[in-house]
Amino acid sequence: MTHATYTPIARGAGNPLYELSNNLTARVSQIRHRRTLRRMLDLEDYALDDMGVIRGEIDWVLSLPLSIDAGAELRRLSRQRRKAHM
Repeated sequence: MTHATYTPIARGAGNPLYELSNNLTARVSQIRHRRTLRRMLDLEDYALDDMGVIRGEIDWVLSLPLSIDAGAELRRLSRQRRKAHM
């Protein structure tokens, strides 16, 4: 009787299953973050203003591809707009 040898899947760059898993995890995370941003659209304009963002910026980042971090882009836009008004 022969015994089968179990070989664990190698972790790290170069392993297609590991990379697929990381990509799927990142995509799910981006979708969850976008849902949070979408809920911000339910807030009143004065609340958004208190947070330093405007409704149009949120709409715009939600239209970006999932490969772009919408939260980071919203922060960048907000900083850029506030800096221009100083």
